[in-house]
Parts: sequence; structure tokens; C-alpha cells
Amino acid sequence: MQSYLREVRRSLISRRTYRILSIETSCDDSCVAILDRRDQSKRAEVLCHIKSTLNSVNFGGVIPTRAHEHHQKNLASIVKKALVTSGSQNSIDVVCATRGPGMPGSLSVGLDFGKALSVAWDKPFIGVHHMLGHLLVPRLETNGKTPQYPFVTLLVSGGHTMLVLSTAVDKHEILCDTIDIAIGDSLDKTARELGVKGNMIAKEMESFINEEDVNVLRAGDTQLKPMKLPTPLKNQNGRMNMQAFSFSPFLTAVRTHLSQPIDDYTVEQRRCMAYQVQESIFSHLITKINLVLKLNAKKLSAVKHFVCSGGVGANMRLRDRLETELNGDFQSFHYPKLEYCTDNAVMIGWAGIELYEELGLTTELSVTPIRKWPLTEILDVPGWIAKPSE
Repeated sequence: MQSYLREVRRSLISRRTYRILSIETSCDDSCVAILDRRDQSKRAEVLCHIKSTLNSVNFGGVIPTRAHEHHQKNLASIVKKALVTSGSQNSIDVVCATRGPGMPGSLSVGLDFGKALSVAWDKPFIGVHHMLGHLLVPRLETNGKTPQYPFVTLLVSGGHTMLVLSTAVDKHEILCDTIDIAIGDSLDKTARELGVKGNMIAKEMESFINEEDVNVLRAGDTQLKPMKLPTPLKNQNGRMNMQAFSFSPFLTAVRTHLSQPIDDYTVEQRRCMAYQVQESIFSHLITKINLVLKLNAKKLSAVKHFVCSGGVGANMRLRDRLETELNGDFQSFHYPKLEYCTDNAVMIGWAGIELYEELGLTTELSVTPIRKWPLTEILDVPGWIAKPSE
């Protein structure tokens, strides 16, 4: 079977046209995309992308068992719809699915479905690293030409906050990581304390803040006691130059500040507090990035491109502050399209293309989900099938 797949892979890579079906189910989003690789000298065309998100508003967060059930109920019909709407029922050449990291129950649904399609169609299968998808998807629009290696990526989501130096598709060094919770988790939890509701709470808080002119928010509410927000990892000498993020102190600070039930505050007061919290969290993020850039100036001297990706990367205020406050000598900043910032199958398909074309990799059908999979160890897990020697 493996020798047959190697021959199929060799044939496809030599061809100028092939079509990819990709699946993403690492958390609570059931996502399917179909990409058409018409010409390797041009960008891959996204023929369709379908996404079904579990509504967890009334549950205060994602419950793994509910997410697993959501994928089981929806994934098959989404794949069928994607194939029909793109006219790809008989023209898929490669199947990709998220292998990890993520919730094992959720991952298993997409991974097993992808392997089953690979068997049914006799096509190569690629198990993709979820965070690699976020990291590489800005290269989709330019067909991998920019951002150019080496580049630095800020991966910011509900589950991750890390600054990564990438020198090749499979070579990544984490320069800075969080020592507690991710920035998206911090934004979600502080927003919830401030009475913000929704399925994507951090995004709802951004919209809530943007309902008022920023100059009014900067001036503050004269009837509101000023918030005492932290500057994490700066209160002790041994931690001031620590290359790490810390976002849990913001939740504690918000809870300490609230002297009455949140419903007793006016909408204007809650919006003012939300603005202060978001600004403070972003200030900590950027302060630490600038510290990393300073302490690693020699290592990063050849880096000209900065990427911000992940769900929080869709925040326009964060993008604006990154471009105006970072001290690195970057020639350009790169972001995914807004619809590709949050979890999606397009990023899994594009990462699969890069692994497939640049490294000649596919994946054995015996692989299982990987709950924790360091970005620095993409090729260190079993199950990869390398391109045969010419």
C-alpha cells in the first residue's frame, strides 16, 4: 500500500494540477475546504470552505463531549456539500486532516474521516499540525512567496500565545510562550466578567468597545474608579527580562476591581473597563515581543517579515498597535484573511500543500490524534512517509 501511495505522490507532484480536500476538527468547529492546485506557479484556488461552529454560549465554554458529538453529526454532510458545490465528487487527489494538537475526541472524528476518504479514493493522506496551518496560511495568497523564510510569527488564539521564528516549513523555534493561559483565553474570561456575551466573547468585546469613539474611551468615565491593571513579569528583578507572556493576572485584576454586580454598572462604564483591559493585555503582549526582539537581535537580523495569525490576530486594534509599536526592522506585516484567522480547513489544506510539495511528505493510515504536539517537533512524531529517493 505504501509503495503504491509513493508512486501516486510522485505522479501528483510532477503534475501541474491536483485537488485537495482538507478537514479541521481540533476543537468545536467542523470545517471542510477544497483547494485546486491548478498551477504550482500560481496561488491555490479555494473552491469552497464550509464551517459549522458549535454554539456554546449557554455552557460558558467548549465541552469536549458536546464538540465530539457536533463533529459526528455534521462532518459527513459538510464533506458531501463541499464535494457537490465545488464539483469535486470524482476529482480529489489528496486528503488532509488535522492530526493535532487539540481535543482528542474532536480530532479523531476528522482524522478518521479523512483516512477513510483516503482509503475509499486510493489517494494520499496528510495529517497536518494545527498550529502549522495558522502559521503558514498567510502564504496562501502569495503562493508561498511571502512572507519569506526566515520570518517571525505571533500566534495568538484561545489556546496559544507564542512568538515563533520559522526558517523552513518544518523548522520552527519558539522564542516566547505563555507561562499560564493564552491571550484569547484571558480576553474571553475578562470579557465574561464584564458582562460580554456571545459564542466568540473576545470578538464580541472588540465590537462592544468599537461602538464608542476611541478618544472618549481614552478619556475614561469620570464616575468610574480607575482600574489597577497589572504589568505581568515586571514586579521582580529575575522576571523583568523573562522571555515569556503571562495573562492570568488580568482576570484577577478585573475581579478585584469590580465592587458591585456587573449589571449595576452602566453600559458606558462597562465599555470603558473593557477598553482598558484590552489595551492593557495588548500592551503586555507588545512589551514582551519588543523584549524578545531586543534580546535576540543578532539571531533575527535576517528577518524582514512579521506575521500575526490565529483568532486574536483578527483584532484590528492589535494589528494597528503591532505595526506602530514593534521595534523590529520589519519590511512588512502579514495577516491571513479575516475568515482564515479563526480555525478553518483552508489553512490545513495549504499547510498540507507545503508539506507535500516542499518536503514530499504524506502520512501513514495508522496514525492517531496527538493531543499535545510541539510546533518544534513537527517531524519527530511517527507516521510520516518520506518522498522516496530519486
